[in-house]
Amino acid sequence: MSHQQARLLIGGDPHSVPPELAEHLASCPECTQFQREMVALDGNIRRALEQRPAGAAAPVMSTANVIPIMGARARRNKQTTSWPGWALAASVVFAAFATLAIWGLRPTDTLAHDVVIHVQGEPKSWAAAGQISPDTLNGIMRKAGVWLDTRSEKVTYAQSCRFRGHDVPHLVVSTSRGPVTVLVLRHEKVKARESFHEDGMSGVITPAPHGSIAVLAQGNENVDEVAGQVQQALRWLPDSH
Repeated sequence: MSHQQARLLIGGDPHSVPPELAEHLASCPECTQFQREMVALDGNIRRALEQRPAGAAAPVMSTANVIPIMGARARRNKQTTSWPGWALAASVVFAAFATLAIWGLRPTDTLAHDVVIHVQGEPKSWAAAGQISPDTLNGIMRKAGVWLDTRSEKVTYAQSCRFRGHDVPHLVVSTSRGPVTVLVLRHEKVKARESFHEDGMSGVITPAPHGSIAVLAQGNENVDEVAGQVQQALRWLPDSH
């Protein structure tokens, strides 16, 4: 189960934990924390709906005989509508809040999600075994304003791909743990390191002197070490490229 699927389930009913979600939560502290927050939010909203605002009178079922029938009916209407009216307003707020919460679960605007989608669009890249010539690799890297200080035989796949309106190097590097995908995102700035797990891939996006670097592996591999090696191997050219 991916992060997206888990969080959509949690957003739909934070108190319900089916077996597949429980299995994901057991190994995902981020989604576990998200579930705690959603359960707390749900509890706060429920308590707000159950509490009558200060000063609101409880509904009455009888009136004095001296009060005219029409006057008593008007009074009852005023008393019984004060709380339901507030409850209706709270329900509207709840619906809006819930909609925003679920909408916020959609990862379509996140950099990590876009990286995963891009890599999924080139599934054969993982299995590439051909040797990339130094000239080809240097040409791709230079086009993006970077230079890679590594042996070209470690790079089994190299393409200049369109990503968010810019040409970026898409590389697959052979490591002792298997192939690792690297995207050099000169035009995508991030404030801090971000790790992610989605659709069978694990990855990390790290800040760079110019933009950021995304490193992904299939499965649950820890790519921090590889990301650090890529950081050291990259040389950023001036912005005048």
